[in-house]
Amino acid sequence: MKGAGFTSLLPFEPFNRMGFIEVIAHLPFFLKAQTKLVHCLGNEKPDCLVCVDYSGFNIPIMKTARKMGIPVVWYIAPMVWAWKKHRATILARYASHICCIFPFEVPFFLPYTDRVSFVGNPLAEDRPCMRFFKYRVPDNPLLAIIPGSRPQEVTRILQPMVGAYKLLKTTYPALRATVSRYASLPEDLFIKTCKGTDIEIHNGSLSDLLLKTDIALVTSGTATLETALMGIPHVIVYKTSPITYTIFKHFATISSIGLPNIIAGETVAPECIQRYVTEKELAERVIRFLSDESLYRKTAERLLQISDLLGAEKPSHAVADIIRRCSLK
Repeated sequence: MKGAGFTSLLPFEPFNRMGFIEVIAHLPFFLKAQTKLVHCLGNEKPDCLVCVDYSGFNIPIMKTARKMGIPVVWYIAPMVWAWKKHRATILARYASHICCIFPFEVPFFLPYTDRVSFVGNPLAEDRPCMRFFKYRVPDNPLLAIIPGSRPQEVTRILQPMVGAYKLLKTTYPALRATVSRYASLPEDLFIKTCKGTDIEIHNGSLSDLLLKTDIALVTSGTATLETALMGIPHVIVYKTSPITYTIFKHFATISSIGLPNIIAGETVAPECIQRYVTEKELAERVIRFLSDESLYRKTAERLLQISDLLGAEKPSHAVADIIRRCSLK
């Protein structure tokens, strides 16, 4: 958006928080940010407000905008299919249009509004062609370690991922590893954790790293879908604070946490969650792919099929058209 000429009112990095404890700890920042944006809406009176994901923060701003007569387009709908179903009624009431990035999301909103559509998935639109992907593990496979983009994720998850690689090296000495570093995270965090290993630190885009990757350990989130669309067998990893996890488990209505598994409707990529995020558990799941060529090939094929489930729609075009229509009303 900056590249397209938009002005950034607030820095992105402080918003990169997930979990109840993490958000509460930074509540003063979020409240000040909401106040500033509401003030901006009143002064600027934009033709349209586009809320992108981040429902806990954006819903109050959406309500304020509608009171001001500003149409609201919501892009990347809240996961009402996973929890907090009441947000479907809130968006139906206040949003001029709801843009979903998964085809199965639309039916969850239709009982409340017809102003909802599947616009396609941005990862499916932007991914490079991977149909040439090799369906066997090479002699010197590259393991991508993808610990997430949030500081609290990396703090909890990177160490067991690196430890798993160390265990794997004892059985597979030709195995190599590269860790993906999100640009805004301090490099020292990665250097310290990877010290004493031959792990390389990748500072470029995740897609560039995945083009060279044979197998991966990936923190649950958008990166798992990006890895899946490249046809790379991987293990989905996630660990959060005990309080956040307990609250999520209480309200969650899904059995899987990884996007590839949710979209496929079955477990394609194994998941290691909370207490199972250990060096031994992660290494054992990776070994299943390294030691079983048939499993590796079948998993790669099933992952590539997810692309077909996401369709060929181009959200960059579809959402732009919806914004234009809503702005003119």
